[in-house]
Amino acid sequence: MSGATLDLRGAPVPCTPATLQLLACAPALGSILGTALELQLFDHLAAGPLEAEALAARAGLSVQGSRRLLTALVALGLVEQEEGPRFRNGPLAAAALTGDSEDSLVPFLLYQRRHGDSLFAHLGEAVREGQPQFKHWPFGDPEHRAGDAYAELARHPEEHALFMRAMDLASRGVGSLMAEQVDFSQVHRLVDLGGGGGQVALELARAVPHLSIELVDTPPARAYAAERIERAGLSQRIRCTVADLRAELGATVAPADVVLLSGVVSDFVAEERAHILRRAASLLHPGGLLLVSETLFHPERRGPLLPALLSLFMLLGNGGDNFTPGEMEEMLRAAGLSDIRFCFNGARGLRDLAVARRPGPP
Repeated sequence: MSGATLDLRGAPVPCTPATLQLLACAPALGSILGTALELQLFDHLAAGPLEAEALAARAGLSVQGSRRLLTALVALGLVEQEEGPRFRNGPLAAAALTGDSEDSLVPFLLYQRRHGDSLFAHLGEAVREGQPQFKHWPFGDPEHRAGDAYAELARHPEEHALFMRAMDLASRGVGSLMAEQVDFSQVHRLVDLGGGGGQVALELARAVPHLSIELVDTPPARAYAAERIERAGLSQRIRCTVADLRAELGATVAPADVVLLSGVVSDFVAEERAHILRRAASLLHPGGLLLVSETLFHPERRGPLLPALLSLFMLLGNGGDNFTPGEMEEMLRAAGLSDIRFCFNGARGLRDLAVARRPGPP
């Protein structure tokens, strides 16, 4: 066999026949985990070990189905089996799959199950047509979908909130690392375009106490972020503004020392990406910095696996794509930016960062 590996993001694993069998079973494995989350099995086990019969009675499930699902979760290492047999959460499930703590991965995993799985079930259709497939989301009226994925999510507040929480989890650590990799000592105002639920803005505000931030996004995202920011006690330093990134922003958003696009550019098709980057650059003071946080391919576009998965997700969702560093640099130069450098953060499990400057004296 060849020495090929699957590199998700700085964590390569051997690609063997056994790996291929595991990949073929991935939808079933994801369904096991997603079903357990939807049925709140890990929450029911959080208070202590239970027999299958007791769990079934507590959760309103069949005994036979509960026992089989628990057996699968034991085999996955998420649940442990004691004498009896009784079942309890394993360490990972106890830490990340119960409750509503900051460390819980439940929102992201449920988002993947509800939003991602239904899209990837139609990957063949997307590849044949080259068109998004959000019409297949299980919520809403298939005959009355909105014009794009974000607008469709906005029509369903619970699904939009799930999306916001999932994106916050996916962005965890990005702002803190950015504060290490960029010199913010002379930066007083930052505009976070498409700031979503505010995870990156909150981390930057905590790491750079003198920084004032304006988060710009759609009405439902702005409402979600504003509530989070208020709970964090940072409303005086992070202001939320409603605007469409694809529209002119000059009348709505004042110029800034730094403009941030975090996990935004890849969501859009090529023409919209170019417009968004030009508008972001136009908001910079001369000498100001544009920060673009994305999960980049290697230079030859042969990996890692994560940007390849995200690229397909973008095709299925809004038609966007991921990029190599060279492709990103070309887009930034086309937007009139220079002095471009990259911070590659895959080994740390975080998005990469491109830093570019608007020409002119600061």
